[in-house]
Amino acid sequence: MATAVAGGLAFAGSGLLSERRIAIPLVLILLASGAAALLGWSAERIRRDEVETQTAEELGRLRADAAQREEELRSEQGRLAEELETARLDANAEAAERNEVEGNLRAKLEGQERALTELRSEYDARLDQQTRDLHEERRHRTRSEQSRREEKEWALHLRREVTRLQQERGILGDTRDVRRLVLRTAITLVGARKGLLLSREDKDGDALLDLVCSEGFEHDPADSAVAQRFAREVIAKDVTIREDDEPDIAPKRRTPADEEIENLLAIPIYIADEFSGVVVLANKEGGFQRYDDDVLLALGDHAGAVLHNSALQGQLRSSYVATVRVLADAIEAKDRFLRGHSEQVSGYVAAVADRMGLEPKQREQLVYSSILHDVGKIGISERILMKPAELTPEERSIVQLHPRIGYRLVQQVPALRETELAILHHHERWDGDGYPAGLRGEEIPLEARIIAVADAFSAMTADRPYRRRMALEEACAELEQCADTQFDPVVVRLFVEELRKRPPRMDDTDALHQALSDPELDLRKDEDDPVLGASSFALTDNLTLLYSRRYLHEAADAEAHRAAVQDRPFSVLLIELTDIARVNGSDGYAAGDQAIQRVASAVQRAGLRCGGTACRYSGRRIALLAGGDDQAADDCAAELASELADGPIVRVVTAVWRSGESGDDVIARARAALKEPAWQAQPAPGLPGSVGR
Repeated sequence: MATAVAGGLAFAGSGLLSERRIAIPLVLILLASGAAALLGWSAERIRRDEVETQTAEELGRLRADAAQREEELRSEQGRLAEELETARLDANAEAAERNEVEGNLRAKLEGQERALTELRSEYDARLDQQTRDLHEERRHRTRSEQSRREEKEWALHLRREVTRLQQERGILGDTRDVRRLVLRTAITLVGARKGLLLSREDKDGDALLDLVCSEGFEHDPADSAVAQRFAREVIAKDVTIREDDEPDIAPKRRTPADEEIENLLAIPIYIADEFSGVVVLANKEGGFQRYDDDVLLALGDHAGAVLHNSALQGQLRSSYVATVRVLADAIEAKDRFLRGHSEQVSGYVAAVADRMGLEPKQREQLVYSSILHDVGKIGISERILMKPAELTPEERSIVQLHPRIGYRLVQQVPALRETELAILHHHERWDGDGYPAGLRGEEIPLEARIIAVADAFSAMTADRPYRRRMALEEACAELEQCADTQFDPVVVRLFVEELRKRPPRMDDTDALHQALSDPELDLRKDEDDPVLGASSFALTDNLTLLYSRRYLHEAADAEAHRAAVQDRPFSVLLIELTDIARVNGSDGYAAGDQAIQRVASAVQRAGLRCGGTACRYSGRRIALLAGGDDQAADDCAAELASELADGPIVRVVTAVWRSGESGDDVIARARAALKEPAWQAQPAPGLPGSVGR
């Protein structure tokens, strides 16, 4: 800059010198410009120096700051290096710890995975088991529903069959029909081809269960070792027994019936909660495994219920028969000329009913109506009935009241009401001139039309006080002559055809009466009292009011005589109070007397049901004299045991008349049976009843 100023000044001076002629103002301007430039340079120099000074100071300060900062940085770097080292060490420690934790976690995870795998396996196994259980439950539910359906269907089927049988056979039907029906129905429902029904009792003492009935066997299965073995196993275990292979029985014990058995099923039967028998079903294709035990046991229960109801029906039948017998005997006691008349008439009407193809129930009611058709004569004076001459119009009008009297009598007995119209109208005439209602033709009930013909024939062929009997052909001719006026011509034709095909023996009246008479009524009759004689009281036990031991022997002898004539067996049942000594000792003799009276009442009711006679045989024994074979005696014994199931404890034995025996022989066999070992029923708690053989 100094060079510039100097140059300027030199230039200015030279100018002034060389060019003097230049004006002064120009010089002054140049001088001013130079001064200004100089001043500017000086100021710039000063400013530059100041800036340089400031810059140097700032630079020094910056250098100091930089040095300080560098020192700080070095210090920080050292600290950071230490921290880094610490961090590195910490990181290494953390890494080691992390590795350890990772190892622990990995081990734990692996353990959890194993546990999870085991849990999954266990869950899968449990799920599979639950699935199987669910399927099994569904299968059981389905099978149970099927079983319930089968049980209901079986029960309905059995009930329908029993109802049908009862409708067909009526109240007179044999209870053996029901037993056979039960067996046949069980065979059908299960799909077997053979079967048999065994009773738990051993009445013949051969150590075998008694055969009640059988179906489908070619040989007699009564002694079947197979059936006996499995039946006894059922009794011992109280379960159903299946055998789907041919039963293993020693060859020497096998019977011909055993050879017919390929497989079998044995079902227990309870009657009134008492184990009473076994149904053995055999030869089902594919075996019996598909049926549940509950269903089979239910089948046994239904069968037992049907058999029990059949027994009750038998009791009703016995009461019905006893009522009819009492009324019929009362008629004969009233008029000795009617003795045997009811039996003859009933036999004739039964034959005509068979020819006409009547239903069993209608036939049964017809037979009862014929037995009771003259029951109204109980209300007619003996003077008129026994008059040896022709009746006056007034007496005849009195006799003509007997249908109405009989009608009112049977109306009092509900079981006999179906006989009332036949009894009321059996003196109506085909032409309408009969009594009491004057009915004509088919207005008259069929039963009454049949009885009218049989009654007239019986009257014509029997002696009367005022005339002798007619011969068979004479009586038949009289019937044919009165056909289409007094009698139904169709009935007369069938009746006469039956008579000529199987003519009755006209000289057997006394023998017939002896065979058909009731020893109880015969012993009670007396000339002064045709219904009850005074001597009957001497034959009565004071405590029970039953007949005495003496009467039993007399009645048994009479029954033996009748059985020999008719070849119809009878039985003696002895009922022994086995616990009476203990009752007398612990509770007193009054309690013992009450026990005896209770048993006596039960036996008396049984006698009414089965048409038998109850007697006091000894201090602790009651006897029952009843008609019928072994089966009838067994039924009566079973009914007694059932009725006395809640006490007192009794033992019941039976003895059935055999050809050639006297009444005393039968009683002796029954008494001997009481001394033999016998099976005793195990009563339920609080129910001390028992039964024995």
